[in-house]
Amino acid sequence: MGNKKSVIDKIRKDKSTATENRRDIAALAAAGLVDFSLISLLQMGYFKKLPDLPGKVFDTVKVNTSKDAVLLGLPDGVISLGAYTLTMLLAMAGSRFKKRSRLLNLALGAVLVGQAAGAAQYMYKMAFVQKKVCIYCVTGAAINFAALKPVYTLLKK
Repeated sequence: MGNKKSVIDKIRKDKSTATENRRDIAALAAAGLVDFSLISLLQMGYFKKLPDLPGKVFDTVKVNTSKDAVLLGLPDGVISLGAYTLTMLLAMAGSRFKKRSRLLNLALGAVLVGQAAGAAQYMYKMAFVQKKVCIYCVTGAAINFAALKPVYTLLKK
């Protein structure tokens, strides 16, 4: 049991730039988990609607119940939850397993680039196909784009 605690202590006390970047990525992923938990619960029918900003352009229900909100036969909210969870796992694993960190960082980068590409595609569809905006989706996209900076710094080493 003491050995497990020392692993956590080592990670918590690590001041390296790489670990700081992984912390930033994990914090963004945690925010994404909260955001997409709301979207997923809406898609599952737990919530009938979520608060929207005023204006005709904002329609979270329409955006998240559209055919564009289905990926691999599942609502995209739960797919995003899985990606954010994987992001946090890879960020922690990279700090824990230093000898394998390069491979883990590349995997982390691939997940984050995939999330950002998906966000860009979805933002396009909201703006030009659906002509409606989900503020929770915009927040998720901003989270995905923001994660590119620390992962870029992590990978350029």
